[in-house]
Amino acid sequence: MGILAFTVMGAMAEKFNRLIAGGEAYFANRIAVHSTGGALRLNLLGPEDIEVMKRTPGVRHVETHIMMALDETAGFELAPRFLVGINLPNFARAQLIGDESARLRLARGNWWRPGERQVAVLGSAVAHKMKLDVGDTLQARGRDFRVVGVLEETLSLPDGWALIPEEDARELLLEGSSLLQALGLELERVWTNAYALVEPGMGDELTDRLAHSLRRGYLLHSPEQLVKAAGTASSVLNAAILGSGAIAVIVGSLAVVNTMFFAVGERTREIGIKKAIGAGRWAILREFLAESVLIGFLGGLLGLGVAAGLIAVLNGYAAQEGTPVFLLTPRLALGALGFATVLGGAAGAWPAWRAANLDPVEALRAI
Repeated sequence: MGILAFTVMGAMAEKFNRLIAGGEAYFANRIAVHSTGGALRLNLLGPEDIEVMKRTPGVRHVETHIMMALDETAGFELAPRFLVGINLPNFARAQLIGDESARLRLARGNWWRPGERQVAVLGSAVAHKMKLDVGDTLQARGRDFRVVGVLEETLSLPDGWALIPEEDARELLLEGSSLLQALGLELERVWTNAYALVEPGMGDELTDRLAHSLRRGYLLHSPEQLVKAAGTASSVLNAAILGSGAIAVIVGSLAVVNTMFFAVGERTREIGIKKAIGAGRWAILREFLAESVLIGFLGGLLGLGVAAGLIAVLNGYAAQEGTPVFLLTPRLALGALGFATVLGGAAGAWPAWRAANLDPVEALRAI
């Protein structure tokens, strides 16, 4: 049970750490600038804001998005899904400049052609949850979008994106806000999010500079801030998960100790006979240590097998939300099995020592 709990909890930590690594790669050297105002959308980024960002020394490119919930009626989601309106040439340049390991690549299909409307390229999680593929129709916020491509899995935020032309996104933004309609605001060139792609190591400095240059009311996050926040969250979760797993393992080790003491008690006379015919202390010690190591290995193998099955079942349920929450890696599997084997040997050391030091005369009198 201890290795079962350790493996399942470790798989959750592995998945979370992989997500963190994917997010860090995607947002490396990107300063995120978000409009505020919540659902009211009264503080949208305009052309003048984008120009300020572009003119800032150290900024290589500014990527613009129009982002909104994919399903405006959805409640809490384990992995939120978003409609993301993009200008394809702007987006493509950002992909070329950004970290190569975080580039969004098509698993199948193509990007839309210039001038096409009502089309979409889906992140892997969106495609999986909504059971959509190239040629299918994505229904979002009262509109139909023809799916022309599906992205490779990135284990980061873009897995939950449905990318659409920004012209369509602007129309949806206006349709979704009665206040914007009432105010008659000009939405031809506005965005909800922008990302300043900066030179490596200049994130904090340029974030401060942009905070002073842009109008008030925008939220700015430097790459360093995002990485630090992600690292803190990862450390806390890992500590909680592995701490719980360690408790389960300790309980399991006590079971091994109890089993070995029981074995010594049951075989006391056998130990006495072996010592009487010449078996040394080290021979007895090795015999019982080998048994405890074997118990640890077989128990770990059983726990690992059950954990793998349980993880597959749980991931099957979680995949219905588009996001499996466990990742059983070879490193984790070998680590759990090795740990179980070592733990078995350690837990059996005391009973083995007791067996090796039994007085042969007293042992022969047992029964």
